[in-house]
Amino acid sequence: MSDKSMTGKWSEINDYEMFEKAMHLAKGTYQKNLLNGLENLSGSTLAGSAKKEYGYKYYVSRKHLLARLSSNKIIWFVKTVEHGARILVIGEPAFHFSNTTEETV
Repeated sequence: MSDKSMTGKWSEINDYEMFEKAMHLAKGTYQKNLLNGLENLSGSTLAGSAKKEYGYKYYVSRKHLLARLSSNKIIWFVKTVEHGARILVIGEPAFHFSNTTEETV
């Protein structure tokens, strides 16, 4: 179950145990802000020189964080919501994905 009151608008937590482990793997404020939903995965929340001069370094930082999460068996995925915004979700999805069009009972 996710609780949006605990995170910003750019993340959703479905498993708080995994979230705590993820926070221990985060290096620096930016990566912690990604997990807490204060920064987004696209980098569009960056401004000024952070965006213009260091945008690639922040991109690499995001990729390294996600790789650390995966290598430590922390389940994460990206959910697309209203207006195409991408949300980082920590934990199992609240529903099961299916790539078939058949309905099951």
